[in-house]
Amino acid sequence: MALFGGKTPSQLTLTDALTVGFRTVLQPNFIIPIIVIGAIVNVIVIAAIVPIVTSLVLGGATGDSTVVGGAIVASILGAVIAGIVGGLILNLYGQVWATMASVGDAPTVNAAFARVGERWVGMLGAGIITGAITLGIIIVGGIVAALLGAIGALVLIVAVVAAIYIGARLSMSGWLAADGAAAMEAVNGSWALTQGKLLLIIGWGLAFAVVFGIIGAIISAILGIVPVVGPALSQAIVSAFGFGAGVSLYRKVKGD
Repeated sequence: MALFGGKTPSQLTLTDALTVGFRTVLQPNFIIPIIVIGAIVNVIVIAAIVPIVTSLVLGGATGDSTVVGGAIVASILGAVIAGIVGGLILNLYGQVWATMASVGDAPTVNAAFARVGERWVGMLGAGIITGAITLGIIIVGGIVAALLGAIGALVLIVAVVAAIYIGARLSMSGWLAADGAAAMEAVNGSWALTQGKLLLIIGWGLAFAVVFGIIGAIISAILGIVPVVGPALSQAIVSAFGFGAGVSLYRKVKGD
């Protein structure tokens, strides 16, 4: 429990969770890999975006709109794929590292990546299932709302509320998967685990969003002017806050 300063999960308060977020920033085995991942992704994205700019600037000179259009599409796809893959790796490493550090000493980079290699399937599966359920509710609600006309606004509101409720009930699935649960086991476990704890989850979640949103905006404004490294460092710091606070909420809800 290196992250919790000697406190048990049941003793953690919202202030403690925010403090753990700050404490995570100071953990080199967390922050350095996240910076490296972010920098690599930024380099790839920049390399993919450059052809877009070049094509737009020089497109008229080439006279071949098909070639220009193909270059733009390929570059956009490259940037999107790099962003998605980088985000997935960052999230997998962050959740696994945080779950390990929250029950013992901060793990080494090799130990954390080894654990990622063991559990990434369950984590991705849990994320896909959770995302599909919550997004599906909103999409279905939106379609029904469009068909019903004026009264459809009420249906859409109900759908959004339902998505928030179910999203909160399934919010622990990724953490459970990082702790070793299979995808469906994590989803079912989250539903059972969050019974009667929605106010805690939603309340802390809103507090995290406000505090780290402000911190993220300030850090991004300061570091965003530094090419490649600046955005990567900003992302790493904000991620450290999020994962540190997130694992605090998870352990408190889980009660271990």
